[in-house]
Amino acid sequence: MGKRSREKKERRLQGGVEQKRSETETGWEKILKGIIFIGTILILFTPLILRSEFFFPFVGPKSLYFMGLVEIIFFTWLFLIIFSPKYRPRLNLILLALILFLIALILSAVFGTDFSNSFWSKFERMTGVLMMLHLFFFFLVIFSVFKEKEWVQIFAVSIFIGVILSSIALISKNPSMRGGATIGNESFLGTYLLFDLFLALYLIFKTRAGLRIYSSFCFLIMAVWMILGGARAAKLSVLGGLILLLFLYLALVPKKKFLKYLGRTLLILSLIGFLVSVYLVFQPDNIIHQKFIEQASRARLVVWEKAWKGFLERPWLGWGPENFEFVFAKYFNPCMFLRECGGEIWFDRAHNVVFDFLVQTGIIGFLSYLLVFGTVFLILWKRFFKGKIDFLTAGIFSVLLISYFVQNLTVFDMVSSYMIFFLVLGFIASFTLPKEENQIPGKISSPNFLVAFVFLILFIFSFVNFIVKPFKTDYYTIEVIKYQDSAKRLDFYKKALETSPLGKHQIRTFFAEQFENFLQSEAGKKVSQKDLLEELNFLTDELKKSINESPLDFRSYLRLGQLYNTLFTVDQTKIAEAEEIIQKTIELSPTNQQGYWELAQTKLYEGKIEEALSLAEKAVELDKKVPQSHLIVIQIAKFMGDNELVKKKAEEAIEIIPELEPKIKEILGTN
Repeated sequence: MGKRSREKKERRLQGGVEQKRSETETGWEKILKGIIFIGTILILFTPLILRSEFFFPFVGPKSLYFMGLVEIIFFTWLFLIIFSPKYRPRLNLILLALILFLIALILSAVFGTDFSNSFWSKFERMTGVLMMLHLFFFFLVIFSVFKEKEWVQIFAVSIFIGVILSSIALISKNPSMRGGATIGNESFLGTYLLFDLFLALYLIFKTRAGLRIYSSFCFLIMAVWMILGGARAAKLSVLGGLILLLFLYLALVPKKKFLKYLGRTLLILSLIGFLVSVYLVFQPDNIIHQKFIEQASRARLVVWEKAWKGFLERPWLGWGPENFEFVFAKYFNPCMFLRECGGEIWFDRAHNVVFDFLVQTGIIGFLSYLLVFGTVFLILWKRFFKGKIDFLTAGIFSVLLISYFVQNLTVFDMVSSYMIFFLVLGFIASFTLPKEENQIPGKISSPNFLVAFVFLILFIFSFVNFIVKPFKTDYYTIEVIKYQDSAKRLDFYKKALETSPLGKHQIRTFFAEQFENFLQSEAGKKVSQKDLLEELNFLTDELKKSINESPLDFRSYLRLGQLYNTLFTVDQTKIAEAEEIIQKTIELSPTNQQGYWELAQTKLYEGKIEEALSLAEKAVELDKKVPQSHLIVIQIAKFMGDNELVKKKAEEAIEIIPELEPKIKEILGTN
C-alpha cells in the first residue's frame, strides 16, 4: 500500500472516530460535560476568592466556594455516568490509594478524640474529613471526564491564576495579606505557585508555539515572585526540583554512558545529602541545625518534639484529623512564650506533613498518604519505560510531587494547595484510561427521571447542609462584632451556633473573647446588668457544651475560666465554678502557665492570697525566663503589702531578665 493510500485510510479512520464521537456527544452528554468543564474552570479561581466580611476571610469563603462547585460538578457527573458508561470511573492504583487514604481518615475520625472537629474542622482551616471527601469527588470527576485537550486548557487557566496571584503579591502593600496576595500567607502562596510553576514548565515543553510563549511568560512572572517572595520552603523546593529534574534526565535519557553514570551518581549523592541534612536538623550544635532555627525558628523543633510524644501515645489511628491542638496542649512546652521558642502559644498543626499525619491519623493514615505518592510514581515511570509517555511528562510531575512533599516538611496544606494537588492527581490518573479511539462508548441511556429526582434531592440536601448553612454561620459569626446592643449580639450568637456545626468550638471561644473585649469598651459599660448576665449565661452555657462535647478542649476550659474571672464584679456566684474549670484546665495542660495565671486570679477573688502567690510561683518555675510569670508574682506580693517579699521577687526577676527592670519599676511606682 502506497503512502498516499495509507494517509487516506488514516483520515477515513480518523473521520469515523470523530463522527462516532460526535454522535455519542450530543444532547444530554454534551450539556453535562459542558457543565463539568465550566465548573472545573471556575474551581481553579478558588485561590482568588476573598470576602472581608466573613470569619477568617482568606479561608472560609474559598473553602465553601470550592466545595459548592465540587458538589455541582459531582452530581452533574452522576447524571453523566448514567447516560454514558464510558465516563464511569475505572479502578486504578491512584484511585485505590485515595480510597484507602479516605478510609484511614474516617477511621481516625471515628476512633479519635473529637469526631465533630475531625469531620467539620473549623473556619480557620476547613481541612477536615468533609473537605477531603469533596477533594476526592473532585478527583473522581476530573480524571474520569477530561482528555488531553481539556487538560491543556485547564493547566493554561491555572497558570493564569498563578500570574494574577504573583502580580498581586508583588504589587500589594496590604499587611493583612502577609505577602500572600488573596491566599493570605506567603507560605501558602508559595505552595500553590510551586504547582503552577511546574505546570507552566510542562506546557512550555509539551504544547505548540503560541501556548509555549504564553506559558513561558507565566513561568517568568511566577518565578519573579518566587525569587523575591519570602516563601523559603517553596523557593528551595522548586530549585531542588529543577536540579533533580536535570539529574533524572542525565540518568535516563542520554545515550552516552558517561552522562548516565554521572546522573545516577548525582541522584544518589543528592539523596544522601538530603537525608543527612534532615538528620542534622534535629541534632544540636551544627551549622544545619543553626541555619534551620534562623530560618524557621526553634518553635518548629519544639512542636515536632511534642508531636512525636503525641504519636507514641496513639500510634495506630492517631488523635483524629484536626485534633493536633489537643496534643499541643497536653505536651505544651513552657518556653513557647519566649522569642527563642517562636513566641507562639497556639498551634493546631505541627507544620510538618510527616508529624501532622502521624499525630492525627497514626501510622495507618500516614502510610496510606505515602501510598498515594507511591502509586503516582509507579504509574508515571512504568508508562515511561513502556514508551507510553515521554521523559518530560514523567520527570516534571515526579519532581513536582517530590518538591511539594519536601516543602511540606515545614508548611501545611490549605484548600488552594489541596485543590491543585488533587488536580494533578486527576491528570496523572487519566493516563490509565484507554485512549478515546479505543474506548467502548457503551449504550447511551435514556433519562431515568426517578434516579434524576433522587440525585436532585441528595444534591439539595448536601448543598444546603454543607455549603449554604456553613456560609450563613460564617457570616453570622463576624456580624457579632458590629453590634453594641446586647440583644442583637445575643441574636447573632444563636443564629451562628444553631445554623451549622462547622467550627462550633472555635466560634464559642471567639464569642467569649469578643464579649470580654466588649465589656472593656465604653458601650459595654452602658449595658444593664440584666443584659450582661443574660449574655454571660448564654456564653458560659455554650462553652460548657464545648467542654462536654470535647473533653480535651483546653482552650474552651481556659476561656470559660477567664470569662468567670472577668465577670466577678457582675456575678460573684460563679467563682467556685471558675476554680473548678481552671483546675481542669491545668490538668489538661500542666506545663502551660496560662492555667496557673488564671487560677491565681481566681484565688485572689476568693481572698486566698497565699494560694494565689503559690500558683504564680509555680508558673515561674515552669520557665523562669517568661516575664509575665514574674510580673504576676510581684503584683500579688504588692497586693499582700509585704514590702520585703516585693523587693525579693523584683530582684530575682531582674537578675533573670534584666530588661524587665523598667516594667517592674512601673508596677512598683518607683520610676
